[in-house]
Amino acid sequence: MFSPLLLSITLLTTLLFTNPALSSPVPVPVPVPDPMPQPQPQATSIPTPTTLQQGAYWIRAVVQPNYHKYLQTKPANLPGPALIESYTTAGQFNIIDGQLVNKVSSPALYMWVEEPADKANPPRTLATWFNATKNPFGTFAWQGDTLTWSVPSVKRQNVAAWLVCKGQALFVNTGAYGYQTPAGCADQTIHYYNDKTANN
Repeated sequence: MFSPLLLSITLLTTLLFTNPALSSPVPVPVPVPDPMPQPQPQATSIPTPTTLQQGAYWIRAVVQPNYHKYLQTKPANLPGPALIESYTTAGQFNIIDGQLVNKVSSPALYMWVEEPADKANPPRTLATWFNATKNPFGTFAWQGDTLTWSVPSVKRQNVAAWLVCKGQALFVNTGAYGYQTPAGCADQTIHYYNDKTANN
């Protein structure tokens, strides 16, 4: 006769070796950790050199209230509104194939002009800003040292007329220079300047 203890051990051994479900350990799912968040590349402002680079110009207003304030973006040399601001943060630019190009930013930035829905009756102000792709609306050019913008579909009395408005933002002036100036804005023409350093 087998003792009850021996029978129990024999039975357990038989079950373990003849029943795969009992002899194989049940896999326990291991939780997969969430991936560590990766730092995202941040666009960083590139300070404009204080000395004029070859092939570039400063661009500035020459009458009050913006006398010797300069074209730029803030943060410097990143996409954003075109501003007329301090000489200490002046940008550097040139016209290439009808595009006004920031000569410091990497990649290049191009000045854009707002395209109005009704070109025959545009608003008095058209916004301007810098973008990483080429401006599809209108052409920039120099008249002497004066910056102009024109497009055949928008008739302007003066292609060199600009407005500086709230926050020092630069706008194309579609009306007459110095006549019925919008509230909060100042009539300006803006001009290149090619001395070694910007000044006030």
